[in-house]
Amino acid sequence: MLSPSAPSRSWKTFLHYVIPSVAAMVLFSSYTIVDGIFISKGVGELALAGVNISLPFINFLSGVAILLSMGTSTLCAFALGQGDHEKAEKIFTQTVAIIVGISIVITIAVSLLSEPLAYFLGAGPQTVGYSAQYLHVVCLFSLCFILSYCLEVMVKVDGAPQLAMFGVGVSFLINVGLDYLFIMVWHWGVFGAALATGLAQLGSLIFFLIYFLSGKSNLRFRRFSFHPKELRRILPLGIADCSIELMLGFLTLLYNHVITSLLGESSLPIYAVIAYISLLVSMVMQGIAQGMMPLVSLAVGEKDQSAIRLYLRRAFLTVLVVGAVVELVCQAAPGVIVSLLLSGDSSLFDETVTALRLYALSYLPAGITIVLAGYFAALGKAGASALLSLGRGFVLLPAAILGIYLLGAGSVIWTAALIGELLSLALGLVLLRRKKAL
Repeated sequence: MLSPSAPSRSWKTFLHYVIPSVAAMVLFSSYTIVDGIFISKGVGELALAGVNISLPFINFLSGVAILLSMGTSTLCAFALGQGDHEKAEKIFTQTVAIIVGISIVITIAVSLLSEPLAYFLGAGPQTVGYSAQYLHVVCLFSLCFILSYCLEVMVKVDGAPQLAMFGVGVSFLINVGLDYLFIMVWHWGVFGAALATGLAQLGSLIFFLIYFLSGKSNLRFRRFSFHPKELRRILPLGIADCSIELMLGFLTLLYNHVITSLLGESSLPIYAVIAYISLLVSMVMQGIAQGMMPLVSLAVGEKDQSAIRLYLRRAFLTVLVVGAVVELVCQAAPGVIVSLLLSGDSSLFDETVTALRLYALSYLPAGITIVLAGYFAALGKAGASALLSLGRGFVLLPAAILGIYLLGAGSVIWTAALIGELLSLALGLVLLRRKKAL
C-alpha cells in the first residue's frame, strides 16, 4: 500500500488513485441507473420518468455528502502531508458527527412532504404516484447515502483507494440482486426499486464502518471538540464537487418542467434516458477529478509545484481519452444505449436516439470543466472552484436551457447542454490563467 504522504509521480500511482475513484463513482451512480433499467423493463416508461423526476433528491443527498466529504478530505490530506495525524482524525470525526445530525433532519422532512416535493420536482398527474413513493422510501436511508459516501472518500485519503471500489462494488451487487428480486420476481415496482437502493447503501455503509472500526485504518474516530472554524474551511472546498451534484438535480428539475411545457408530460421518458446516461458520464469525469485531488493536495502540502502540474496534465489527458470514447459510442451506436432503458418498439425510441446524439456533444467540455473545478479545490483556491462550479451549474447551463425554451425551439432543447458547457469551459480557462494555477 502506498503511503498517502509520499506518492510517486508515475502513471501507475496516478491510476492507482484515479481508477478506484472512477470505479467507485460509476458504481455509486449505477444504483440509480440499475433502478432505471429494471423499472423500465419491469414497470414501464412512465414509472421510469417518475423515478427520474425524483432523482434531484438523490442528487441533493449526494451533494450534501460531497460538500462535507471533499473539504474534509482536502484538510485531512493537508494535515497528513504536514505530519499532524491527530488533527486529521479530529476533522474526520467532526464531519461524521455533523453528517448524522443532518441526515436525521432530512429523513423527517422528506418523509412528511414526499408528495408536495414530487410536484415541485416536476411530477404531473401521470407520474406523481411513482415519484412520491420513490422519495418516501429512499429518504429513510438518507444517513446511509451521505455517510457511506463520506467514508468512501476518506479511505482514499487513508491510503487505501482500492477499498472504495470494493466497498461500493459489494453494495452495487446487493442492489442488482435486490432489484431483480423485488421488481422482476416479487413485482414490488417503484417501491421495490427504492428499497433495493436504500439497502444497498446500507451495505456500503457497513463495509466502510467495519474498516474504520477494525483498527486496520490509519485514520480512526477520536474524541473531539466542535470547531466551527474547521467547518467554515471545509464547506467552501466542497462547493465545487457538491455543485456538480446539485447542478444535476437542478437541471433535471428544469428540464422536466421545460420538456413538459414544450413537448408534453408523455415526452418525459426521453429526458429520463438522457439523464441516466449523463449521470454515468458525469460520475466518470468526477471520479477522474477526485482521484487527482488527493495527489494534488498532498503535493501542495509538500510544496512540490512540478508534481502539481504533472497531476493536472494527466487528469486532462485521461478526460480527453475517456470523453472521445464516450462521444464515439454515443454517435456510432446510440440505439444500443437507448435500448437499455427503452423498448425498441417504444413510440419515443427514435426521438430519444436523436436527442442523445445532440446531448452527448456536451460530455467532453463538461469533463474538462469538472477537472478544472476539482483542481482549484485541491489547491485550496475555494473561490475559483466555487465560481466555476456554481457559474456552470446555476447560471450558464440554465441560461442556455431557458434561452432555447423562450425561443420555443422544441427538440432543439437538446443542444442547450453543449452551449452551456462550452461557456463554462471558457470561464474555467480564464480562471486558470488569472489565478496562475499552472
